[in-house]
Amino acid sequence: MQMDGRLTALRELSQLRLINIFNQIPGKKDLIIDAPLMKALDRITGISVLRKHDVDKIFKLDSNAGQNSVNNQRLYLIMSDLISAKRVCDQVNAEQRKDVDYHIIVVPRKLAAIDQLLEEEGLWGRVTIHVYQWEPIQLDMGLISLELPSLFPQLFVDGDQTLLPAVAKSLWSLQMLLGRSQVTLTLGRYAKQVQSMTEVLMDQIGEPDKPQTDIGCIVLVDRDVDYAASLLTPATYTSLMDEVLGIRSGVVELPKSDAKPDEKQTIGHLLSSEDEIYNQIKNRHFSDVFSFLSAKAKQLSNEYDQSRKMALHEMKQYVSSQLKTVMARKRALAMHIAGCEAVITAIGARFESLQDMEQNMLEGTNRRSVQSYIEENIVTGGGGKLANLRLMCLLSLTQDGLFSEDAWSLKTQFLHAYGYHLLPGLHNLENLGLLTTSSAGLGSGLVTGPVSDATGRLANKVAQVVSLPKRSSFQVLRQKLKLFSANREDINLKQPTDMSYVYGGAYIPIACQLVQLLIKKEVSFEDIVNQLIPGSSVTPSKPSIDFLPRSFIVYFIGGVTYAEVAAFQLLEKLTGTRIIVASTSVMNGSTLIDSVL
Repeated sequence: MQMDGRLTALRELSQLRLINIFNQIPGKKDLIIDAPLMKALDRITGISVLRKHDVDKIFKLDSNAGQNSVNNQRLYLIMSDLISAKRVCDQVNAEQRKDVDYHIIVVPRKLAAIDQLLEEEGLWGRVTIHVYQWEPIQLDMGLISLELPSLFPQLFVDGDQTLLPAVAKSLWSLQMLLGRSQVTLTLGRYAKQVQSMTEVLMDQIGEPDKPQTDIGCIVLVDRDVDYAASLLTPATYTSLMDEVLGIRSGVVELPKSDAKPDEKQTIGHLLSSEDEIYNQIKNRHFSDVFSFLSAKAKQLSNEYDQSRKMALHEMKQYVSSQLKTVMARKRALAMHIAGCEAVITAIGARFESLQDMEQNMLEGTNRRSVQSYIEENIVTGGGGKLANLRLMCLLSLTQDGLFSEDAWSLKTQFLHAYGYHLLPGLHNLENLGLLTTSSAGLGSGLVTGPVSDATGRLANKVAQVVSLPKRSSFQVLRQKLKLFSANREDINLKQPTDMSYVYGGAYIPIACQLVQLLIKKEVSFEDIVNQLIPGSSVTPSKPSIDFLPRSFIVYFIGGVTYAEVAAFQLLEKLTGTRIIVASTSVMNGSTLIDSVL
């Protein structure tokens, strides 16, 4: 709780930086915000604060934003990318107003390419550039996010490391606030770079001056260390809400039952532990959620019946002290019931079969039935484009690639069903290592060497129906880290004691398992670096064998899933260890796939 209390200061710092920019620009201003930034900005500051600092009108960045602006000071708040900057340049050039001062606030850092664009558009000196980097946003207790969803495709697909300094700066800020970490474990090449950048910031800007620290260990994790955790179908309430409805900066858009045709059909609901009902169901297995909500509904109904029998003085006290809370609970209950119904409508009919197929992929069994299931879904449109592509990627990932004939068949059917404009996206997935072709030998199910195509095809078909001694690198890692529960059938999904419950007992995310092994002293930092995770590193290079961290910050570079967050929060509950999950964004398998298409 103490760490969460200190993390609230991050919002104040972010707000103060934005106010400082506004104070540099005198007079009334119009603020035009790029749509992807709106929900994140809502979590940092409110309308009342903006009004106090002379922000008069607020618009979403679209083709009409400039026309609706009325003040002579115009501010554009955009992501630091060329596409957004070009849209602003087009608006400024289209208006050609000499009486307006134009300002662009770029998030999170300034790019030389934007300066060059302004020069090419003839706007150098006409438009003033400001830089704004917000601190990680506290989305909920134990969860903070930098809210930079574009980082994953930029970094892992394009190799563009432009946003890495912003990640390092956020890590530096966390340590300035909570104290310097005693040990830092990095998993992945970008994690190591971020750690190095943070060390430079410590030398150049300064270190925390408090002698004691609240952070025992920081674990920096690249998203590509564990793609399986994002591709698998999760089973907790919040993670399924994110899969079906999409959660942006902690806000979910739920369907409105009483919306008129000309009104917005959804209403935003903030998912926060301050919502009593949400706090009790957010990490529950979905099979246990609806019964809980039903019980809550009966409880509220009974309270309402009792209130009708109250005497006048009791009713007066009830209205003044309890009615507001009861009405808030009633609204929240209606929201969460609507959310459950949306999840059941979208995924309920195929949820069990989907989990069975994913279990087969994880175990490396029934490959032919898995492929037939994917092909049937592609043909019938079951699940949609992203869901089917996720299954293809998960099959490839867990089997060290698809057989060449199967890869050709699946990709061809997919492109026929959804369009050949997706071909570059499939190439991106291949470059990420998510949709590859196997090059293994006969022992892994494929024939290589100087044999005919017919012989190779025959061997591949035999390998799919005959149990050959095949163990993919995924299976090897799974055994080494104990990522599968020994007795899946014995896992209690309603009162879980095993982190694999977040995937119905099928899988424990790698980062979660490593932290658990460290807490239980089943492995050391040196074991992780030297034996378990290739390319990992630890600072200092040889931590004390007796060192046992009682608090962790686990920082995901490229995005974290709500299932991983739920797993960490269960681990925290079971062990009493404080765990803060930080990330560049919160994502799921569909958003990951969609970002690279």
